[in-house]
Amino acid sequence: MYGAEVLLHAASRTDAGVHARGQVCIFDHAGRREHDLSKLRYSMNQLLPEDTCVREAASVPDSFDPRTNLGKEYIYRLNTSASRDPLRRLYEWHVPERRGQQWDTDAVRRGAALLQSDTARDFSAFANMPRGAERTRRIDPFCTLRELRVVQTSSSLVSIHLSADRFLYKMARNMVGALVSVGFCELGVCELELALDSGRFSHTNSPGLTAPAQGLVLDRVFYGEDEPFKGHLDLARLGKS
Repeated sequence: MYGAEVLLHAASRTDAGVHARGQVCIFDHAGRREHDLSKLRYSMNQLLPEDTCVREAASVPDSFDPRTNLGKEYIYRLNTSASRDPLRRLYEWHVPERRGQQWDTDAVRRGAALLQSDTARDFSAFANMPRGAERTRRIDPFCTLRELRVVQTSSSLVSIHLSADRFLYKMARNMVGALVSVGFCELGVCELELALDSGRFSHTNSPGLTAPAQGLVLDRVFYGEDEPFKGHLDLARLGKS
């Protein structure tokens, strides 16, 4: 479109296999501003692969940095039925009964309520060690998990909504994995509390499972007063599957 490479800056990195409906990206090409944003969006969508779509475009100040946000919301989808759905295999985690134990949504909700907080807490127990150059950087383990909501959308479909000011590496997927263990009585709510307080799971009560990537969606990035799509009925983003 511009006859040269364009450097794209995104609000958040996602693991391979994780989807994004609410990703926010910015670019600037040699100071050029595209005034017809609807034309820009149309042109980009003609060139992008089918699993990527620009849902909205907006001009932002030069000072706007998509990484400087107030938080993110993820949604994780589970299928607890006895049979998996091949058509949804890339968008949910199939978790049938385990060792004869049926899924207990109420237990999962109790575990979620324990983890949710309006104040910052140390979530080291739910973080993986960063890779590469990130291993040497000091990581602040404190996050404010404003919402951890478990929604039973049907008899066998469950959505877990996670909203926080920030997420540690693999925190969302590890948290879902732990809650699934609670849902099948492999992990008690009291053990969740112990791990949260101590900063780690013991060898005897570790859920030992990171939820697979395909069930997770970056649904929204929050900017408050700096919201680039303010005024639009649909706070659309660049979505990638």
